[in-house]
Amino acid sequence: MSSEVAIANMAAQHCVISNSSEFQFRWTTLLAVQGPVLSYQDGNELIRLMTEPPLSCVLDMRAFSAQLMPHALMGLAKVTPLLLEFERLTVDEELAWLAVGVRACCTPDLSLERLAVIVDVTHRGGIWVSNAALPFLLKGLQHYTAHHSAMAASPNLTQLTPQERKIADLVGRGDSNKLIARELNISDRTVKTHLGAIFSKLQVADRIHLALLLNQQK
Repeated sequence: MSSEVAIANMAAQHCVISNSSEFQFRWTTLLAVQGPVLSYQDGNELIRLMTEPPLSCVLDMRAFSAQLMPHALMGLAKVTPLLLEFERLTVDEELAWLAVGVRACCTPDLSLERLAVIVDVTHRGGIWVSNAALPFLLKGLQHYTAHHSAMAASPNLTQLTPQERKIADLVGRGDSNKLIARELNISDRTVKTHLGAIFSKLQVADRIHLALLLNQQK
């Protein structure tokens, strides 16, 4: 299929991006239950997806030469359901990706049966969260629900110092403590200290809740 035809039809199809034929076959088979599927090997197709977003897209995160950070996919996550597969993933990393709108973060150890469930859940508008990350997400959402009305009326971002606001914005962008420390030329410990002050001033439980609050204001 030519690129022109692929782009023209992309909005009515699902998409898989990976340079692994095994990965493409596995996910194409799973997505085919939902409709036609396009497969690409080149991560540069992400630019085209913003123009003609597909019904959903599965990204093999190992296919990108440069490591993508959550904020890099925030725009795409707003226009199409994204499912990402990583070689390995920590709970903090999974929560950061979910905070920017990604529907599911998968790893190669998941069975085909579990992946089929993930496809079904995400295509019905839901998100899939790992057993390890679920307690942390629920805690953040419970706290968010309890304080939602007050925060919606007044996020109190003016309480933050300029440095705290920079750190809060970077958390909202999906950056880890290590990336924040590197960008602001401060230590990881200093970032943690500032985050403690930010959580206290804004009355949020954790970074996932902070990211939800900041992205709500955009």
